[in-house]
Amino acid sequence: MINIDGSYGEGGGQLLRTALSLSVILQKPFRIFKIRANRPKPGLQHQHLTCVKALAEISGAYVEGAKLHSQEIKFFPKKIKKKTKYIFDIKTAGSTSLLFQTLLYPLALSHDAEVILKGGTHVPYSPPFHYLKYVFSEVIKHFGLEVDLEIITPGFYPKGGGEIKAKIKKWERFSIPIFSEGFSPDKVFLISLITKGLPEHILKRQADSANKILKKYKIFPEIKLEKVKSVSEGTMCFVWAEDKLKRAGFTTLGKKGLPAEKVGETTALEFLEFLNTNTQVEEHLGDQLLIPISIAIINSKENHFNYTVSKITKHLITQAWVIKQFIPEIEIKVIGEIGKKGKVEVYKK
Repeated sequence: MINIDGSYGEGGGQLLRTALSLSVILQKPFRIFKIRANRPKPGLQHQHLTCVKALAEISGAYVEGAKLHSQEIKFFPKKIKKKTKYIFDIKTAGSTSLLFQTLLYPLALSHDAEVILKGGTHVPYSPPFHYLKYVFSEVIKHFGLEVDLEIITPGFYPKGGGEIKAKIKKWERFSIPIFSEGFSPDKVFLISLITKGLPEHILKRQADSANKILKKYKIFPEIKLEKVKSVSEGTMCFVWAEDKLKRAGFTTLGKKGLPAEKVGETTALEFLEFLNTNTQVEEHLGDQLLIPISIAIINSKENHFNYTVSKITKHLITQAWVIKQFIPEIEIKVIGEIGKKGKVEVYKK
């Protein structure tokens, strides 16, 4: 049995989610202790417990310790069921995006599947739905993994109430793309979003403040204003860009006391900061790509993939460590200092 120290690195829910995915894929049981030890409220919260139960359901796993606030579980997976449709409800504003990414790889490596997830779609500390659709899902296509994402209802903190649908195609073709140096955007997009009931001027103020900064640097985004219905109020500014094979996305969620102008400004400045690093991948995608890269490498003739990342984070270091616990034939080297740009090398030993 693989033993995972849940306090390693960033010591959050990512350790658990990655372990669950890889355990089901590789049919390797694991024990994780000190779950979310570095968080203000340690142990399993609703969204983490939903992840455990969801991965147990798709694999018929036997689980010990799967209860709210538990700081240790043992997970014994079986073969993935050939069920083609699943519905999972977090019942809070817990992130549907993180649950989706946990389910994605085990299901894709087994069969075509449709998944409906309920909870938060645009919530702090997780990629919003727009990021999944326009950035993450587009980049993983180049590794042979295809998924069609649809938002049914947006869900913001604190009530959630959102719903997304993912149609996952069986992952049968494993490929390793060749990323060009740096990131040279062919197109840039700016989305300003608010929930219905909020003043409409917020939409324009968010968009205008982001656009004003981008125009100074001769970047002229395609702008879209979105008004959506949700049980909780919320706003978002999202800037994303594409070059030939790569995508990058940056999000700021609005909150009480944060001016709309600041929401737009923060998003634009984060995008510009990324471009100034002249790296291939932004920090959030930097750790999210490690699982698909590792899976593609062990299933293809290619034996390595390298990329530069705008910022080395604890999430990246932690993700690399967990993957190596489950896939010892893979080596992942993170070159550089935390908080600075660096390079990631993934290869077969």
